Amino acid sequence: MLEPLSVAIGLAGVGDLIAIWRGVRWLRYVFKPGTMFLIIALAATGLPEAGTFGYLVLAGLVFSVAGDIFLVLPQNRFLAGLVSFFLAHLMYIAAFSTRRTGWGLLDAAVLSGLAVVGLLLFRRMRPGLIREGGGPLQAAAGLYLAAISAMVLAAVGTRLPGLVLGALLFYVSDAILAWNRFARPLPGANLGVMSTYFAGQYLIAVSVLGGG
Repeated sequence: MLEPLSVAIGLAGVGDLIAIWRGVRWLRYVFKPGTMFLIIALAATGLPEAGTFGYLVLAGLVFSVAGDIFLVLPQNRFLAGLVSFFLAHLMYIAAFSTRRTGWGLLDAAVLSGLAVVGLLLFRRMRPGLIREGGGPLQAAAGLYLAAISAMVLAAVGTRLPGLVLGALLFYVSDAILAWNRFARPLPGANLGVMSTYFAGQYLIAVSVLGGG
C-alpha cells in the first residue's frame, strides 16, 4: 500500500500547489484536506502493529486535517486552526516520547537552538500579533511555538532520521506561515508552507510503517 498511496499523496499535494499558484480557491477545498486524508490512510495501514505510537501519530494527523480545514475556509478561523494544530503537536510529542532513546548532547544542542530561534521568531512576529489580536493572540502564539519546538525535540529524541526530518519540515512550514502573516510578506509563501507541510506530515506518517 505504501507505493500507490505515496503516488496519490504526491499527486494530490501537487494539485494543491497548482491551486495556490493559479489562485483557484475551490480546488484548495479539495486538495488541501484531500492530501491529508490520504496521508492519514497511509499511516492507518501501519496499525495495529505500530501500537500506541501509531495511534498517537494518527490522532495528530486527524487534528492536523481539522486545522487545515479551519485555515482554508474563507472566514477568519486562524485561532481555531491554531488550537487544532496545537493539539496535533501534543499528540506527536506523546507519540515520539514512546520512541525516545535517551538524552544526550545532541538533544541539549537542539533544545538550545530551538530556544534561540523561537525567541527571535517570536520577537519578530510580536508587532503583527499585537496588531491582529493583542495579548490573547500573543499568548496563543507563544504556547504554539513552545509546542512545535517540543515536538521537534521529541522527534530528535527518537534518533529516527526520517521522523526528525519530517518534524523539522513541519517546523519550517509553520515558521514560513508565521513570518509571512505577522512579520513580513514573503514571495511564494503559500507554496513554501504547503510543500514543506505535506512533506513533513508524509514522513511522520511513514514512521508508523517502520520507515522512520
